[in-house]
Amino acid sequence: MSEIPEIFYSLEHDGPFESCLTCDRRLDEIDEPYIINKVFQGSECVFEFAICKTCREDTVESFSEESKTRLRKMAEENPILKKRSERFTDSEDHKEWTSECAHCATPASEIKNFTTECLSFGNNMIYDPYPILVCDSCIEESQKLLSKATQDQWNKFILDNFEGPPADAIKPDNLPVLV
Repeated sequence: MSEIPEIFYSLEHDGPFESCLTCDRRLDEIDEPYIINKVFQGSECVFEFAICKTCREDTVESFSEESKTRLRKMAEENPILKKRSERFTDSEDHKEWTSECAHCATPASEIKNFTTECLSFGNNMIYDPYPILVCDSCIEESQKLLSKATQDQWNKFILDNFEGPPADAIKPDNLPVLV
């Protein structure tokens, strides 16, 4: 574990995320890990949130069994994802872990738009399999695996938790996903 790097800080709070998006519990007071998700278009972060493990699991649990099975299978069968742990096992440098798309291995320097996530506990970032960077193309491929019911559930999650931009600014067929 190491301190959460600034790339995973909240733009809204100009510092570390303070609370879970859905349950509002303070992240520095809960006894469980949480995910920080940020979506970038070029160098600009256009979407961000932190969600505790309990709320993330509740959200994923609302997805259809078909979607969960497809996403799990995609991850299990991806040789690039499998080798990340071996390649970076001794590294606690978030830049190494996010130096390429975790799904297709495209170098980050060649990726314009992407989603990145890290796993944190308190004020520290936990490594392996996070942090992770996923390019837009791979996000789109992941979205194709989602059933209509899951897409609707995810759209509802976004609209319930974000008012105005970014919810209104992001096309429904290009919403970020929990990677």
